[in-house]
Amino acid sequence: MSVMSVSSASPASPASPASLTPTYRLTSTQRQRYDEDGFVVVPDLVPPAELEEIDREIDRLVADPANDAGAHRPGWVMDVARRSDIGQAVAEDERLLTLIEDIVQPGIAIHSTKLVTKLPHSEIECHWHQDEAFYLRPDDPSTHSKTRMSVWLPLQAAHERNGCLWVVPGSQRWGIEDYTMVDYGQCRKKIDREAYANEHAIPVPVAAGAVVLFSAWTWHHSKGNQTDRVRRAFIVSYQEATVGRGAGERWKVLRPA
Repeated sequence: MSVMSVSSASPASPASPASLTPTYRLTSTQRQRYDEDGFVVVPDLVPPAELEEIDREIDRLVADPANDAGAHRPGWVMDVARRSDIGQAVAEDERLLTLIEDIVQPGIAIHSTKLVTKLPHSEIECHWHQDEAFYLRPDDPSTHSKTRMSVWLPLQAAHERNGCLWVVPGSQRWGIEDYTMVDYGQCRKKIDREAYANEHAIPVPVAAGAVVLFSAWTWHHSKGNQTDRVRRAFIVSYQEATVGRGAGERWKVLRPA
């Protein structure tokens, strides 16, 4: 993630510039998969040394009480790109921007950034939801986006036992689904058709360093973590640069329209 350019690591750190993967765009097959299913997995984007450095930075951030995201989101760090130089480097990395440039246009802006955590042996789930239900304000045109989406970067391998993503393929085409606000779990705008989601969902296991790209309209959720190890994922939500607002101070234009 070019994290070395902004971090305090010494020159002896293993994450040297030579270890960085090159930038590349989605293939036609990957783009077709994203358009049809509302998500796509891109493997081998971030090498292990970079993931380890990001993970160490998250250790530092979660130890600071000022970054506490609340009892229902233990280990999370909201607005992580504004709280950390390394977090900012991840969100603004050219590898991510080049990967999404054919999806998010005209221009690219950050809507929000966060670090989500599944603690070991945690039963806290993230309910079935759509990110756009949290992001869109129907009465405020400045929040409207046609291309809003997220990049989901796991710092550890994500699989069914430790809380990988589950998605409903094709659900991004259905508009905003009715939801109910609940006072438990990590994602509180819970889609009403939960039984339908469970029936049609598929898991999205990914290796550490791969990324999942998914539309802000795609139905998704995650279960608890049944393992002895933490599972973390860095999430950056992007939108076209012509959208004038994001989530508070997290909005930032990276590539002008």
